[in-house]
Amino acid sequence: MNETIAHTGTLLGGGAKFSGKLTFIGTVRIEGEFEGEILADATLVVGEGGSVKGNINVKNLVISGGVVDATVTASQSVELLKDGKLFGDITTASFEIEKGAVFKGTSHMTGENQ
Repeated sequence: MNETIAHTGTLLGGGAKFSGKLTFIGTVRIEGEFEGEILADATLVVGEGGSVKGNINVKNLVISGGVVDATVTASQSVELLKDGKLFGDITTASFEIEKGAVFKGTSHMTGENQ
């Protein structure tokens, strides 16, 4: 597997396919396809047309029109916006699901005292 390191404001655009391990600083937006492991103390945005499969461990996850099929650990928050889809198990401190979004899986809410 290859490891990709991205920096602030990186876009993995539509039509692109990536696999392997992704680590980054800042914010990364995925509008293409990614399969593998994502590790970052930062924000991951899965935008319209984006697809992520595998394991995600980030600070914040925002699913905005994309599809995530993964085990997710987000230390701060997960936002599932309208038209976003999340399939899998999540562990996070804050989980928000907007009307029109789809979630199928389990969620475990962590707290500041845990």
